[in-house]
Amino acid sequence: MFGVRPLLRTATPQLFGAKWYDLQRLLSSRPASTWTQDTEELSGKDNRRLSGRIHVLGVGNVGTFVAHSLKSRPSPPPITLMLHNSLMFSNWLSRKKCLAINMNGLDDIKTDFDVNVFHNAKWRSVDNNEEIECLIVTVKAPMTPMALEGVRHRLTPDSTVLFLQNGMGVIDEVNETVFPDPSQRPHYMVGITSHGLAQREDTFHVSHNGVGTTIIGPVLPQHSGSKDTEPDWAPSTKYLLRTLTLTPPLVAVAEPPTSLLMHQLEKLAMNSIINPLTVLMDCHNGELLYNFSVTRLMRLLLYEISEVICSLPELQGIPGIESRFSPERLRGMATQLMHKTAKNTSSMLQDVRGRKATEIEYLNGYIVRRGEELGIKCVVNYTIKHLVLAKQIESRQKEWNAIPVDVRSDLERGEP
Repeated sequence: MFGVRPLLRTATPQLFGAKWYDLQRLLSSRPASTWTQDTEELSGKDNRRLSGRIHVLGVGNVGTFVAHSLKSRPSPPPITLMLHNSLMFSNWLSRKKCLAINMNGLDDIKTDFDVNVFHNAKWRSVDNNEEIECLIVTVKAPMTPMALEGVRHRLTPDSTVLFLQNGMGVIDEVNETVFPDPSQRPHYMVGITSHGLAQREDTFHVSHNGVGTTIIGPVLPQHSGSKDTEPDWAPSTKYLLRTLTLTPPLVAVAEPPTSLLMHQLEKLAMNSIINPLTVLMDCHNGELLYNFSVTRLMRLLLYEISEVICSLPELQGIPGIESRFSPERLRGMATQLMHKTAKNTSSMLQDVRGRKATEIEYLNGYIVRRGEELGIKCVVNYTIKHLVLAKQIESRQKEWNAIPVDVRSDLERGEP
């Protein structure tokens, strides 16, 4: 299956603009090209050639899979893995500097990666001051601003950052805390993946349990001016798009910004239902299907999620939004996904069990925040969000042996 070239969605100039159509043609123009040929073709107008190096920040399930997939290309680009502490580096050395993906009981091992290590508040490597042209961020959403802060000095307005993670709203937070000056921001891409990935017992070793797709696309810059003005995609953006869409194991598809946003919102809706409910019930995904009270709660959540999404100003005027994000359709999608992943443990439940921060603020929390902007009170999503946060704190308190009561902090946030 991985020998089949990934498909690129067709987008006409009438729907998405002439420059997007030209970009699609560029991505598929030379499927057999090497990364060195791509850097030559896609270099900027100033004849400054791209290095072709891709940095991966976050080497969990998704980061490992992406880096391993890139190394599977006939002509793999240079790849740098960014390890967030010295313990990860020690594990990297003990794993003999390799990544492994297990499929059907067999390990496929890839080597020849470069690494950066975050130690004593600095990234340590021989190329520590090297400019990062293409950065793929796969860390959890709550950790993203802090992770990017450490490499901000290596990102320029010519760089491209791909956010490949769950949840929405992280780019707004990054703009506010890491890149407050629009003229100094790198170019952004976002992506979602549906591959079935699970961590094995040791680090840098991931099981690939189900083939999915990876949908990626560029984000329109907020300072681009009129919506009728199409941006010129940066050479690093074009290079990263072409490299990923022509990497067979990723089964990657390039989508224009509006279409990609709708895919993001669909996944947001699914994650906002399944993830928090599995945390509260402490169960596998499929067990949610057979609890009548849970299905009633799921229906109430979906009504709020549907109302918020259908009211978003960025989706107004797009045909079929009400049908695509209707509670009935979303419920059918959630039911089908729970059947498909019945034996899986959601990533949020894994985080709570591992006493890690969850992505709840970027799932149900995002729905609550956007609802407030639109004058929609999302009481059920608000309740679910705080129940998950309470569960998260409870799991930590078992270790700390303390009872948290911080009335002042709640009042400062304006919460009851």
